[in-house]
Formats: sequence, structure tokens, C-alpha cells
Amino acid sequence: MKKRYFLIGFLLLGTAWVNAQTLSLDSCKALAVHNNAKVQNAALDIDIARQTKNESLTKYFPNLKLSGIGYHALNPLLEVGIDDVPNANVRALLNTFYAEYGATLGLPNRLSFFHNGYAANITATQPIFAGGRIVNGNKLAALGIEAAEAQHDMVIQELLQQTEESYWLVISLQEKRKTLQQAQILVDTLAHDLNGAITAGLATQNEWLKISLKQNELKSKQLTLDNGIALAKMALCQAIGLPYSDTLLLTDTLSDATIAPFDVYLPTNEAVAQRTETRLLELGVKSEQLQRKMTLGETLPQIALVANYGYGHLWDYSGGTNGMLIVTIQIPLTDWWATGHKMTAHNKKVQIAENNRRHLTEQMQLQTQKAWNELLEAYAQIDLADETCRNAQQNLDIATQNYQAGLVPLSELIEAQTLLQQATDQRNDARIDYRIALTRYRQLTGK
Repeated sequence: MKKRYFLIGFLLLGTAWVNAQTLSLDSCKALAVHNNAKVQNAALDIDIARQTKNESLTKYFPNLKLSGIGYHALNPLLEVGIDDVPNANVRALLNTFYAEYGATLGLPNRLSFFHNGYAANITATQPIFAGGRIVNGNKLAALGIEAAEAQHDMVIQELLQQTEESYWLVISLQEKRKTLQQAQILVDTLAHDLNGAITAGLATQNEWLKISLKQNELKSKQLTLDNGIALAKMALCQAIGLPYSDTLLLTDTLSDATIAPFDVYLPTNEAVAQRTETRLLELGVKSEQLQRKMTLGETLPQIALVANYGYGHLWDYSGGTNGMLIVTIQIPLTDWWATGHKMTAHNKKVQIAENNRRHLTEQMQLQTQKAWNELLEAYAQIDLADETCRNAQQNLDIATQNYQAGLVPLSELIEAQTLLQQATDQRNDARIDYRIALTRYRQLTGK
């Protein structure tokens, strides 16, 4: 559904932006999807989930760390001379040797250590086996993307349904205003004819009072309808993200071709199986299962390969490079006890997720069947309302003829006109109710 409205609806966006005073239902839906903050936030959630997935991928690669150290002391941290040798014989021997050969060999009589120095090294740690937590962590991140996309689809579906209901509410009130205007024309015509009859002495003032009361009643309803239409347009403009305008025109009408219920029918089990909510429930079960595997991985051996290479000049008279490879193996011993309890808790969480999936699937089946029954009922109400409207029109035609022939009083003619107005409103309501029921059913089935 989302793709369909993005492809079709956005083609209408250009027209909608250029002439925002005239909108079709499809352009309203496209504007709603484009401007709605919830849709935008849901799209951002997808991007966040993708970044989390990219972060999880980095766990497959070596972890590199560069470190360094340098120091400079005011005085050497360690200084040793011949006089510091505790053994007198050895000290005397060294003094004799230094006196004869020290100057020739260029040897100092004292040695200093740790006066200044520096070192730098780089370490790479490559996980070989982490108890499956890296693999399962990436699977969890992939599920997060699917869940975010499903939530995005649900937000769009709910928004489209709300937009369509708001759209048809405006159309419904406008149709009622048309019916009311037709009634006003009839009553005004009667008032004009009655005024001439009173002047000629053929009608009473009491009949004029009845017509006047009917005119005031219709004017009051007109005012109420105008206010209702303005509020409904405000709600629609807010939903689609456009500033309110009292000159807003909606192009779709109730006379447009109506889709029959069986044109969109889908067996209940198939409809529920393809719903976004069903996919989210399945992702919930898979997520709990992966969480359980992640917990189990905490108790398994951890194997990693560490490579280190560096250069050091920490001694005053030495410096050079060196490297080494290290294999580390960590085997948790005391974690089994705690992890056993964690595994029991995760098993119960998996069971809860499966129970929720089964329970909510049954509820969705009931919801879909109820929506189908309401769709059939709303479709049948259209035929009943059409028949009632035809009968009310015939009744008004007969009452008009009888009134003109002087066979019935004015009150009976006014009552016939009122019945026609009510029947017409009921017919419009039936068509609106069917369109809303159709929208809800198609939202549940994706057709």
C-alpha cells in the first residue's frame, strides 16, 4: 500500500502544491505521507536501525588500538656508580680497572637509568569464537531493521485511513448542505406562492407562520453545517500538513463508482497472514530466541588472536622494535549457575512471545471477519437508503400535487419535504459509511 501511494500519489503532489485549493483523495493521502511527523520519525527509526546493523558488522573485524608512552625526569630515577657497590673487594677491583682502562674505553664511572624515554605499539585483537554472540548480535540488528520498516508501514497505513475518513467527513457534510439548500429552495418557493395567496385571501396567516418557522429552522441548520464543514476542513488540512483555507475544494464525490465488497474480498486467514502486525509478532518471537542464544554464548569459551608490534626507547642506552602473537582462551567456570537462571527466564520470554502471537493472531482474525461483516452490511444499507429516498421523492411529488389541488394542508407538504431531506441525508450517510468500511477492510487486507 505504501509503495502504491508513493508512486501514484507523489505524481499528484506537484498539482497539489501549485493549486492547494483543489485536492483529490489521492493527493491528500500523498500530502499526508509527505508531511506527517510520525512518518518522518518512523523513517528515521529505520536509519537508526541500519546504523545499529552497521555497528554490529564491525564486530567481525579486528579491534585495533594504538598506545604510546613517554617520560622525562628531572633526575634519573636510577643512578649507580662504582662507589655504590657494597662489596669492598669488588669495589676495589672495579676502581683499579676503571683507573687503568676507563678513560681509554670511554666508560663513565656512574650509570644513569630512566632519565627519559618513550615507546609506542599497536595491538590488533581478532575474535575467533565468541560463543556465537557476534553472529546472533548481527541477526538481532537485522531483525531491528525489519521491525522498524514494519512500524513505518503501520504508521503510513493508519495515517492513510485517518486521512480518508477526514476527507469523506468533509464530503458528507457538503452533501448534506446541498440537500439543505434544495429544501430551502422549495420552502422559499412555497413562501413566495403563499404570500400571493394571502394577498388574494386564499391562505391564512397561520400557514404563513408555518412556512416562516420552517425557513428559520433551515437557516439554523445551514449555520450549523457551515461551522461543521469549516472544522472538518481544518482537521483535514492539519492531517495533510497544509494551512487551512475556507476555499478548499475536494474533487471526489459520492457519485463516483463504488467498488463492490467481493471485488476486494480476501479469506480471513490469508489476510491476517500478510498483515504487518503478524510480521511484527513473528519478529518478536525470533528476537527472544536470539536473545536466548546470546545469553547461552556468555557461558561458552571465548577465543581471540592478539597481535602486538611496537618500538621502545625506555632506557637511556637502549631502543628497538619487537612484536608478538598471543592466543587467548577464556572459559567461564562460575557463570554457569547464573546463566542457568537467565536461560530459564529467556525460555519463558520466548513462550510469552509465542502466546502473544497466537492470541493476537486470533484477535486479528476476529477483527478482519468483523470488518468484512460491517462492509457487507454497509453495502446493503446503500440499496435500502436508495429505495427509501425514491419513496420519499414520490411521496413529496404526490403531496405537492395534492396541496396544489387543495386536498391537503401546507403542514403535510412541509412534512413530506422534511422526510425527503432526511432520506437524502441517510442515503449520503450510507454511502460515506460504506466508503469508510471499505477503507478499513482494505487496510486490514492490503487490497
